[in-house]
Amino acid sequence: MLASSLISAGIALAIWAVPMFTLLGVVFLARRWYHERNRRNPLSRGLLRGPGHSLQEKLDDLRFDLVLSPMYFASLPIVIFATLVMLRGPNGLAPLDWIVLALLTAGVVAVNGLKIVRLTKRVRDYRLGLEAETAVGQELNLLMKDGFSVFHDVPSDKQFNVDHVVVGPQGVFAVETKGRGKPISRDGSETHRVQYDGKKLLFPGWTETKPLEQARANADWLRKWLTSAVGTPVDVKPVLMLPGWYIDRTSPPGMAVMNGTNCRTFFVKARDQQLSDQLVKQIVYQLDTRCRDVEPRTYKPPKDQ
Repeated sequence: MLASSLISAGIALAIWAVPMFTLLGVVFLARRWYHERNRRNPLSRGLLRGPGHSLQEKLDDLRFDLVLSPMYFASLPIVIFATLVMLRGPNGLAPLDWIVLALLTAGVVAVNGLKIVRLTKRVRDYRLGLEAETAVGQELNLLMKDGFSVFHDVPSDKQFNVDHVVVGPQGVFAVETKGRGKPISRDGSETHRVQYDGKKLLFPGWTETKPLEQARANADWLRKWLTSAVGTPVDVKPVLMLPGWYIDRTSPPGMAVMNGTNCRTFFVKARDQQLSDQLVKQIVYQLDTRCRDVEPRTYKPPKDQ
């Protein structure tokens, strides 16, 4: 009877483990097959970061966790059941064992359910941020027709990124983008106006100052880094973008806050700092070098790289 119980427990574990590990093995072999070493990627240098590059990487990790968490946690009741069968042997499971199994299963479902809810919220927030940065990035890219250079997701050396950097003879601009959902009133209408008094953002129902502080901090870091990199003082103007919102400016002082749509006029007419062509080229070179860190991944690189 004991041998029979052990066989039953082993079968219960195998029903879950064999298909999962078989499919994981197929994934590993397929990746190895299609990343064979007898071919080399035709791209000889890294790619520039696109809008929201860091957020896209975080989204990929979160979605991976969101898929794997239920799969791993769902196996625990099977493992617990198999363990109880092995311990009880020929006597079978007692009523108390079934109660313990039910409670443990309920606990697993509750803990994993809470984790899934939190992951889902984070995925939504990151996706909103990614969509906002993509929308603003597409608008800023249009400035290239006016002679500007535009870089996205510029990495710093302090674990944060500058969402967008615009460079032209008119100056250097560090653009921070924030995605904020529009509240819907009881009659179904959307409230999409935010007041900016030069110190804080008054959204319908809440107030924020951190986006303004973050925009200034990013511009300050970019100013210090560029000044050190090119050996010439470089001023950087902070800009905050709130895509989809209508901005009511109630006080003249303060940084530029816009919704990102039709923002060309602001950059073209800016006259805060006139940069020489040589300095613009130096700044663009430094930013290009810093942002060109996305390695092509279609084929495995050779050992000498």
